[in-house]
Amino acid sequence: MPRVLLKKFPGIGWLRGGWPDEARFVVQSAALQDALEGRDLEGAILNAGCGEGLYASFLDRLPKLRRIVHMDLDKPSVAGRFSNQRHEDCAGSVTALPFESENYDACLCTEVMEHVADDDKGFAELGRVLKPGGLLLISTPTPPAPFDPNHVREGYTYVDMREHLERHGFELLKHTFCFHFTMRMLLVVWRWQFETFGRGKRSLMPRFLVYLAGVLDRSFPIGRPWDIVVLARRRSSTNA
Repeated sequence: MPRVLLKKFPGIGWLRGGWPDEARFVVQSAALQDALEGRDLEGAILNAGCGEGLYASFLDRLPKLRRIVHMDLDKPSVAGRFSNQRHEDCAGSVTALPFESENYDACLCTEVMEHVADDDKGFAELGRVLKPGGLLLISTPTPPAPFDPNHVREGYTYVDMREHLERHGFELLKHTFCFHFTMRMLLVVWRWQFETFGRGKRSLMPRFLVYLAGVLDRSFPIGRPWDIVVLARRRSSTNA
């Protein structure tokens, strides 16, 4: 669609091909807020394994954050989207974070650990760079989750997550679940149209349908969830 038409008729943008992450944001951002339970994220935060920066706007809306560092294996291009100076981009691995210990007040890590072979090292590194009392907001798939060839494990049950976090000096404050039947169906249909009609190169499913699926899944959580969101706090060294 020519950009001039998109500017003149903004609604036409909803007819462009949508991607599952657009529905994921609708559902998961609400789950992240629910896990925070009224707590404020403030100070410096690490957006670990940020990918293309799906949650950069979510973090930008939090006024008490003074520094937001977006990190992925390859240096992302996220900070340039924002006019304020709070955002930074950097390259790094969650198993070898390129930061000094006790450097951050908070960390957001969404849909990352299921990709990490040495996940125990990843949890240890997240604990290392957080200040005592720092908050970790983390999400991963939880079994039974849809198959993804890019994952090294299906995900984590609540017990799995608790064991990893407690072993590395965290106490769990709250957890919740998200992604249900509608999101499962969206993935099936989306992948079918992407491979069959889009030939693995483009989506032909309109954005409004993807967005609607997210709204429906958030509003009507039917069936077993396949994602877990956990809020944890790093213990002080004297209590670890």
